[in-house]
Amino acid sequence: MPLIDTISPQTILAFLLVVVAVALGGCTITIAQPANNATIALPSTTSVVVTGNASFTSLRVTVNMVDFSGLMVSTGSSSAVGTVPLTVGLQTITASATVSCWYCAGGTTQSSDTKSFIVVSGNTHVCARSNAPITLGPNLATVGQQPGRQLVGYHLQNGDDVLIIVDDAPGLLRTQMLVEVDLDPSRGVDRSKGIEAWDFCQAGTLVSSVTAGMGGGFGVGVVCSPLTPANNFRSGCTTPTPPMMINQATTSELWLRKQGFFGNWEAAEAIDQSIWGIFGGRRLRFIWIKD
Repeated sequence: MPLIDTISPQTILAFLLVVVAVALGGCTITIAQPANNATIALPSTTSVVVTGNASFTSLRVTVNMVDFSGLMVSTGSSSAVGTVPLTVGLQTITASATVSCWYCAGGTTQSSDTKSFIVVSGNTHVCARSNAPITLGPNLATVGQQPGRQLVGYHLQNGDDVLIIVDDAPGLLRTQMLVEVDLDPSRGVDRSKGIEAWDFCQAGTLVSSVTAGMGGGFGVGVVCSPLTPANNFRSGCTTPTPPMMINQATTSELWLRKQGFFGNWEAAEAIDQSIWGIFGGRRLRFIWIKD
């Protein structure tokens, strides 16, 4: 008896559906841009294009595990585009979505795609200063863009230690940032600190600045509390100025400064434009915890 006689019509239909699905490439999404293994030069944003061979919903896009889905805009039932900020280094972008699938159980299927690419600095200038700005590691983005309050311990190259408190800032764009500075007198840090916003290598004029120092005054004692979550990490005895609002269009670098023994101000460290890929759209408070 021929083998075909032993196969049910349902089995044959299922087989044909699989053949058709394979021929059509399945119901999938694809990261059309950036291309795999591409090299992208800063400025620190790039266009992401996701397309599908069927309509899709619930699109999720991450770069190095940081969720940028909110920056994607639908341009049709089977496409979406967005502009995301990037930092120098190796980047891995992943997109996933629920895709319409006429031959799948329930009428939908899950699909994902991953691409890797390199981001290099598009700045051809070299800051000739001996204390030229440093680049933050892209691994900080997993913390810097995590929703909710995040605490980041940061060791400066001059040996000082800073606690960076990262908070949500509703309404801010990724090209904006709120920055303030403070100090922790309970750890013996009592000289004034400051942060300045500058263009590349302190070119042009000072964009903005914030400072913090001890309260009281000559002969006036103050009571300082240790910094804890209960007091919102504020000692109650310092005088920080209000946060400064900075924009990526005018600020390329943050210069951290400290007051010396004789009242002179000196540079402690400078951070280059990589800070935008790490902390863009957030509120930052730099607290000096060790001189």
